[in-house]
Amino acid sequence: MTFQPYQQALLLAALFLFFTSAQQTGCRKKNISDDEIVPATTTRSSDFLVKQLRKKNLDEMHSLTARAKVFAEGDGMAIEANANFVWIRDSALWVNVKKLGIEAVRALVTRDSVFILNRLENTYTAQDLGSLQRQYSLPEGFPLLQQLMLASAWLTPDMLLQADIKDSLHRLIGANNQYSIDYRIEEGSYHLRSETFVQQRDARILTLKFDQFKKLPGAGVFPYLRRIEAFSPDNGAVNLEIEFTDVEFNTPATFRFDIPAHYRRAE
Repeated sequence: MTFQPYQQALLLAALFLFFTSAQQTGCRKKNISDDEIVPATTTRSSDFLVKQLRKKNLDEMHSLTARAKVFAEGDGMAIEANANFVWIRDSALWVNVKKLGIEAVRALVTRDSVFILNRLENTYTAQDLGSLQRQYSLPEGFPLLQQLMLASAWLTPDMLLQADIKDSLHRLIGANNQYSIDYRIEEGSYHLRSETFVQQRDARILTLKFDQFKKLPGAGVFPYLRRIEAFSPDNGAVNLEIEFTDVEFNTPATFRFDIPAHYRRAE
C-alpha cells in the first residue's frame, strides 16, 4: 500500500498505519503542556482500579463528530494536517485528512473492513480488518479502535492484573499468552493516562496516551489530546498526535464514502 505525495500520514488509533506521503520534512510538533497530574501515594487494589476504569467507558455516547489537528512522524518524515472524524458506536469510523485545504485521504473503518481513498493519486485500497489486526499484532480490531476514540481501557477477562505505583501514577499490569499490558491511572479522578500493549513474540509495542481532559456536557470527561506511539521491527518507530476540537456527541452523525468509478485499486 503506497501513497505519494504525503508519505506516511495517518496512523489512525494505531489500528492501521496509513501514511499519505510527504515530500516535506521537518514539521514541528506543537508544544502542548500536559495536564497537572495528581500523584498517587497509596497503592489501590487491582479490583478497585478496574472498577474505576469501567466507570469511564462512556456507554451513553453513541456517536461522535469532531475536528482535529494531526501530527505524524516516522521513517525520518513528519507531517501536520487537519482531520475530520465521525464515529458511530459498534458500526463505523470515518475520517478525512486535509493538507493546505486539500483532501489527501478519506478512510472508512467498519467492524470487518478498512477502505482508503488516496485523493492525490485517484487510487483506493480495501482490506479485511482482521488481516490488519494480525499484521500489526493488535489485541482487537474495531473494539480497540472504538475504545481509543473514547479513551476507555481495553480489558479482557483472561488477563490477571496486579496493581502498584509507578512514576506517580497507579499502574495495572498483566499478561496472557499473547500480550502484556500496562495501564497508568491518575489518583483521585482515576483518568486513564496511558495504556501499553506489548506483543513479545514479534517485539511490537503500542502505547496510547491521553491528555487535556475536559468536561463534555452530558457525556462526562473527555480527553481532547491523544498520543500514539508504535514500534515494530518492520516499521520502526511511528508517533501520532491527535488534538480534537469541536467535539459533539449523540448528534445526527452522517458521512459519505464512495469509491469513484475512475479510481484504480492500489497495488
